[in-house]
Amino acid sequence: MPTTEPTPADITLESMTYTAEDGQAFDGFEITSDHVEMEHPDTGILFLHGLRGFALGGGIAPVAHPLARNGMRCLTVNKRNSGKGYETSNFDELDRDIAGAIDWLRDQGCSEIILWGRSLAATEVAYYQGKRNDPDVDAVVLAAPFADIRERSTKNYFEAVSDDSSAAYEAFVADAEELVASGHGNELVALPRPVDDGIEYIPMTAESFLSYRSPESNCATIDWVGDISVPILLLPHAADRNVTPDEAREIADASRQSSLVEVHPIEADHFFTGAEHEVAGVTADFIRRARES
Repeated sequence: MPTTEPTPADITLESMTYTAEDGQAFDGFEITSDHVEMEHPDTGILFLHGLRGFALGGGIAPVAHPLARNGMRCLTVNKRNSGKGYETSNFDELDRDIAGAIDWLRDQGCSEIILWGRSLAATEVAYYQGKRNDPDVDAVVLAAPFADIRERSTKNYFEAVSDDSSAAYEAFVADAEELVASGHGNELVALPRPVDDGIEYIPMTAESFLSYRSPESNCATIDWVGDISVPILLLPHAADRNVTPDEAREIADASRQSSLVEVHPIEADHFFTGAEHEVAGVTADFIRRARES
């Protein structure tokens, strides 16, 4: 897990608030640079954090800083599944938050908008744009993307507690479905997850678990990228047991409608620790090519 570093002297970090489509208010931060003229003042990049993260956590800011120095307006936001909010959130509602943040960028004068999501948020971006094909979105970046969080990745979690991970997963889903059917969908369940040599348990309500991780969930990148028409950049990484470069290639193969699909592996961990400038550079180069596609 990367540590949070002080904001560099040449970077301006301003807090903001935005309103999701359903009226909920969330906050975030606009990141720009003091020492460059805004070469692309109409370009806005919306950064979305991963599992249980926050706007400035999970290696987001170190990627945004070089892009801000490149004259782009960067926005990183909290949303309904930030931090402990993940435990009670519903995956299907996250597109409302993304839409609200896009509206905020448009209100700042951005006519070119890039969605940049890491890990779980890569799936959120694919869900948003695949579902809506929002004409205000010009390209998407899926960083450290899971192909299918919904079932395939979650089954692997149960290897930590069972020799038959598929059966353990199916039993866990059935128990959560029974809680919902009996009117106890807000009751917490404990999702096991292997971490290093141990196990952590992620608390979630039964309803929340099913919205992200049941076989019927919409939380699968490969289900949505086939409907995205704008350019797609995939940034897989090498050093992670949960997300492999093969998943990015699977997502690329499923991206049938996109005008441009690029896969650029990064030799780094899940948070791109130490490779943030490379990630920013690849993102900037992709945006230039996307304009021409």
